[in-house]
Amino acid sequence: MTRKLILIVIILLYGTDGRAQCGSSNYFYEDLNVICRGGLDGVQKVKLENWLRQWKKCFPVADSTYIRALLQLGMVHRFAGDFDNAIAVTQQVIEIYSKKENTLKRKDLVKATYRIGVYYNSSQSAEKAIAYLNEAIQIGKNDAESKTYLASAYLYLVYAFFIKGDFQKALSYADLGEKMATEIKDTITLSDILQQKAQALSQINQNSEARTEVLKAIKLIENIPEACYSLANQHRILGYMNKALQLKKEELAEYETAYKIAAKCNHKNLSDFLNAIGYYYYENADYQRAISYFQRAIDIDKSMYSKSSALNGMALAYARKHAYDKAFQYFQEGLVELLGAGQLSGINSMPTAKSISITAQKDYLLSLIRDKADTWVSYSKSTKNDPEKLKNALKGYMLADSMIDFMRWEHTGKVSKLFWRNKTKGMYEQAIETCFLLKDPSTAFYFFEKSRAVLLNDQLNELGANMQLSVQDAEKERKVSLKIMDLQNKLEGSKRESAAHSNLLAELVDVQEEQQVFIHQLEKANPQYYAYKYDNRIPTISEIRSKVIAEGQTFISYFEGDYAVYGLSISAGDIKLKKIDIGDYKRFTAQFQRLLSDKEMQNKRFGSYLGVAYRLYGLVLKPFNVKSNRVIISPDGNFMPFQSFSFSSDRPDFLIRKYAFSYTYSASFLVKSVRKGNDFLSSKIFLGMAPVKFSPRLNQVALPGSDISLEAISDHFYFPKTLTQSSASRKAFLQELPDYRIIQLLTHASADSSEVEPTLYFADSTLKLSELPTSGLSKTQLLVLSACRTGVGKNQKGEGVFSLARGFAGIGIPSTLTTLWSVENKAIYELTALFYDQLDKGVPLDIALQQAQIEWLATASKSDQLPYSWAGMVLVGNTEPVETGISKGGIYAISATTAFALLLGGFLFRRKMAARR
Repeated sequence: MTRKLILIVIILLYGTDGRAQCGSSNYFYEDLNVICRGGLDGVQKVKLENWLRQWKKCFPVADSTYIRALLQLGMVHRFAGDFDNAIAVTQQVIEIYSKKENTLKRKDLVKATYRIGVYYNSSQSAEKAIAYLNEAIQIGKNDAESKTYLASAYLYLVYAFFIKGDFQKALSYADLGEKMATEIKDTITLSDILQQKAQALSQINQNSEARTEVLKAIKLIENIPEACYSLANQHRILGYMNKALQLKKEELAEYETAYKIAAKCNHKNLSDFLNAIGYYYYENADYQRAISYFQRAIDIDKSMYSKSSALNGMALAYARKHAYDKAFQYFQEGLVELLGAGQLSGINSMPTAKSISITAQKDYLLSLIRDKADTWVSYSKSTKNDPEKLKNALKGYMLADSMIDFMRWEHTGKVSKLFWRNKTKGMYEQAIETCFLLKDPSTAFYFFEKSRAVLLNDQLNELGANMQLSVQDAEKERKVSLKIMDLQNKLEGSKRESAAHSNLLAELVDVQEEQQVFIHQLEKANPQYYAYKYDNRIPTISEIRSKVIAEGQTFISYFEGDYAVYGLSISAGDIKLKKIDIGDYKRFTAQFQRLLSDKEMQNKRFGSYLGVAYRLYGLVLKPFNVKSNRVIISPDGNFMPFQSFSFSSDRPDFLIRKYAFSYTYSASFLVKSVRKGNDFLSSKIFLGMAPVKFSPRLNQVALPGSDISLEAISDHFYFPKTLTQSSASRKAFLQELPDYRIIQLLTHASADSSEVEPTLYFADSTLKLSELPTSGLSKTQLLVLSACRTGVGKNQKGEGVFSLARGFAGIGIPSTLTTLWSVENKAIYELTALFYDQLDKGVPLDIALQQAQIEWLATASKSDQLPYSWAGMVLVGNTEPVETGISKGGIYAISATTAFALLLGGFLFRRKMAARR
């Protein structure tokens, strides 16, 4: 009541004060200075509102003094937590600048636009924040006076994208902000940018680089008293970096240092520092001490995110102490803190997907939901796998999976999306284990599918969505995509410290934002585009049986977790879920891989090879009792040639003689990888390329005989197009790629399991995996990559192997014949020729490859019968037959028959005419 009286007195005094009468603008300027020296509180709010009313009575045109008052009032609202009014007041500045007659300085417009972005950021409206912050940068990028605000705009953009989980974009903006803050010598902003950069690097597992950045940030401000808040935060972040690098003592020391600094300067989020120490003790099994720190954090906390984190920590600690009822109570309190009590009714209740979709900082909510589900599993195990508790866990995992979809759709960069795939792998393992304990293979299949190749399916969705666009929109999308690819390639080739690098990065960020605005417009204007793009539905078991499994086929999917391996088989009349011993699996697969791709070692230790090949058969295939003779394998990571497993440990009885194997990235990929209708009038059936010799700068040996092999293969087709020598160029390949039904490449490729990007070689140049065109679906139905290691690449945990074969699958090619190691040229060429012989018979592709490999074994020398020579070629994708058209031989036969018929007809006609005479 006293506070209200004071405000009334201020209003009365200010309203009758002689100073409030019209005078010179300088009079108002001095009066505003006096007001702004007060605190950002209710008293200043009243004074500013009265000042603004009086100013408007006295002056018809806004000037910089009036704008300063608006900006100050916006700040008062912001510090009161009234973000709507803060935005509305500051928006008036932008409206003033929109009038043509204004002669105001640009820096205040930049400042207003930047601040609206900050206010939206504080109110958890990330998309609007990003839009305004980018707009501020665009307005002020050529204005020297605006650079202070630009550096801060970059800082908040880094933060906004970090909160969204789009770490790739966060890092791009961090680099731009670092350059700007360094240029204007804004040490504190620079330090904050480096801190945010370190956090983004840490999230994508670049922990050493992250630690370097945060140490730089600390050094910049350690002697600046007004940077106390930032310094405390940075020591806490350094603790996280030490944790990631397994420096335990250093980790705790940094958390304690951070807390001391934060307490000294009365940090507004002091509980964040207590949470860090609490989680340290939790992870080191000192649960009681952890609970004491979490309780202190709860007692003082003002941030709902910090409080939810503390409540989550309390729940986890009590669960480890087997006090499950108390644990669930804390989990529920954490959920209520983030969502409100109206969303939840008891410890078994979960929030709706709709409430989750509009929640900011979803990672806090995801942690609570996942940890609660994991705790239900632990609770069930302590009560002999109580099915009701397991069902509660399953509900949690389903909800967490929905969250992951929401978060994935908010990201644009591959690095950021891969982070989430890696982070969620453990959750899918827990979900599959829950299904195994519940004897529920159908639900387990859902989690098998959600754990793999989701980015590939997203890519195919996007290609399908693009098919719904108008010609103009599709062309615009294509041009923007190509421009982004070109800028990314130029950026990669530039020196990081150079001006060119900074300019390219800035241009790339602008074009990416242009692309996002365009895509958002398409999503609103074209419902079919939206439906295709966000189709994340997992096929049902009945759909798998009707759309994926042909008659006589069995589908088997594998999941490799940190603690167990699972296999799931689906056939026409059965579905099985098996748990595979992870110790045996890892031991035998490691031995198998070492023996498989080294011909000399395989020959010397062939007995050992057979022993391991037999053990793997018994471990991963035999338990499913496969009745059919065609098997589709969906591996979790690297392809392993099942055809080279053996039924016997003492003689070479390879599985290829009984089973036709094919491989896929997921069942969902096969559902999407349908054959396109054949154009029987088209002459574009076969495209073959064999460079033979390569540009000296590519440092690749020639491939003599590859052109001869290509010529023999082309005899299977009428009007084939073959490009050899210099004609087999990168440009020619990219021009022809979208149009031919079957494409054959006889060339070099390079790939391994490291960060080195898979590369395909042409006569003049190379094509990297990231350079494959993404603007439209290819008409190609079968791609044969007769080159080494085209099925090899970096295995991204939770997503799969990023190989050349997978890259081509991502542009809509449903079937690829690829290689898993450096197979000898003679073997590749001869096996490829045998495959085309089978293809002419119209058999399914998996059977065509099986028969080609069996025929090879029947005629090959003893050394060439080693799996090294023939098992490295595998079929990935759709197994349906591919229509090859009429071969040259067929045309010759038809021509000869036609000519004979014409001759015979002519002979008979002449006889008939002669008889009439």
